Amino acid sequence: MAKTLSERIALFTDKNKNTGKQFLPVFIALKPDIEQALQDGWTVHQVWDTLYDEGKIKCSYQWFRTLVNRHITDNRKQKILTTPEKSAVADQEGFRFNSATEKEELI
Repeated sequence: MAKTLSERIALFTDKNKNTGKQFLPVFIALKPDIEQALQDGWTVHQVWDTLYDEGKIKCSYQWFRTLVNRHITDNRKQKILTTPEKSAVADQEGFRFNSATEKEELI
């Protein structure tokens, strides 16, 4: 007799538990190489395509992109936010408006 849909779903989920988490250790191991390739100007798709063809990573491109956004792009944003920025007011040269009128300038 055929299994019900609920039984088939239960079997499927047992077989495919935490499929996303199984790719994380491999990604973390390759993270320095991936970061370097992205800094060298290669696209995320080119990095994934090369690693996938070499058999080093087996996840889909969408999942790889998610891992890059979570573990690499967030680090870049934090580095950008933590770098001190120059004060925009201190660097301004040129015209400065003074709302107080002086009689000497009017004459």
